[in-house]
Amino acid sequence: MEQDITERLAESDYVGFWRRVLISILDFLILALPIYFINRWAVSAAERYQSGIPLWIEWALISLFHIVLVAKYGGTPGRLLMKTRIVNMHGGRPSLKQAVIRYSFLLVNTLLAVIVTAGDGTLSRLPEAYANWAPLASDLTGFLALIIIIDCLFIVFSMRNRALHDMMAGTYVVNQSALLDECYGAGKDNE
Repeated sequence: MEQDITERLAESDYVGFWRRVLISILDFLILALPIYFINRWAVSAAERYQSGIPLWIEWALISLFHIVLVAKYGGTPGRLLMKTRIVNMHGGRPSLKQAVIRYSFLLVNTLLAVIVTAGDGTLSRLPEAYANWAPLASDLTGFLALIIIIDCLFIVFSMRNRALHDMMAGTYVVNQSALLDECYGAGKDNE
């Protein structure tokens, strides 16, 4: 029988709120410029081709980037630089399904942002359907922001510093030094 990660690690091995904030800041600093250029391309192409498809391509690329990095490497660039990892209950890399669930709030939030961007009137030649959905998407983004704040507060008040999205996905954020190399490196992945 495989040992659950919660039986192997001390409470101090789980990454806390402020370190996760620092990781998010690092991710922003590393990814802001590439995402900016992807966004400029998407908005320009959407206007030029009178289509929302480039915006959806941008959404898919950014979403896949986060999901694949978590499933393949156990974290985003900031997380990897800070020597922390996202792991499953056995200490291995999260499955693709777990990565999707873990990023579900981000996926929905950015999906709504695409609708708001396409329908806010700045991209004048896009179909009117986006404009019809933009107010609702904008309101839902505000509601989702509240959920994301609550999600982050879970880190402060939960055992093992787990956010709501970690609980939903069955993942933990731990210090890399606490992981057994043979467990994280191979054999226990994607369970």
